[in-house]
Amino acid sequence: MMAGQRGFTLMEMLIAVAITAVIGLGVWQVLNGVINARDRVNEVAGEFAALQRTMLLFERDMNQVINRPARDIYGDVQPALTSRSEPANLLLTRQGWRNPLGQRRSELQRVAWEYDGNALVRSYWPALDQGQEDNRRQTQVLEGLMTFKLRFLDSNRQWQDNWPVQEPSAGAEAPALPAGMELTIEHDRFGTLERLFVLTDFDAEKAQASLSRNVKDGSSDSSSDSSSNSSSDSPADDEALVPVNGQ
Repeated sequence: MMAGQRGFTLMEMLIAVAITAVIGLGVWQVLNGVINARDRVNEVAGEFAALQRTMLLFERDMNQVINRPARDIYGDVQPALTSRSEPANLLLTRQGWRNPLGQRRSELQRVAWEYDGNALVRSYWPALDQGQEDNRRQTQVLEGLMTFKLRFLDSNRQWQDNWPVQEPSAGAEAPALPAGMELTIEHDRFGTLERLFVLTDFDAEKAQASLSRNVKDGSSDSSSDSSSNSSSDSPADDEALVPVNGQ
């Protein structure tokens, strides 16, 4: 070994280790910050997607509301749309329940929305008129709610806190649907959100009668047009166009 060669001193090694440790700590902090930011973004994105999905489900239910009362598990007739059926905040009948498997069931569906103080739960029943067993299917659609409030617009354009405005009595005529509804929720991350929905008092019997009347009127018009065309093409009209005595 040559006399002029020598290794690192202890102080130099300690300084090198310290520099390496500082660089590693800085890299770890940067990487940890990136991972935490990604996790927060994914968390917010997931909550926002759940909020969008919930509002879409609620909007679909409102757009498909139909004025068809239904019986509860006690056999009592409940209005087609009501906010007086505890524990549900909103109970309604909707149409357009898809049936891709062709099962023997109605396309009408009984749906309930319930707020438990923190989460929003959507329920539905396989049969429109319930039996003696409560066979509802529940799904928690949104968490982190601080408030959930509904208001209903009556035919006089006045807002009501409950619907029907008065408790329905036995044997009374089914109340009409409200003209509109306002939904207000307060989310712990996204704050207060409001949505307005316009409701149509759809009556299946009236719609069918109107459709049948339109079809009947269309058939009558077609018959009248056919009669007119037959009359204009009659031999009498052709004879009137033939010259008499060559004139």
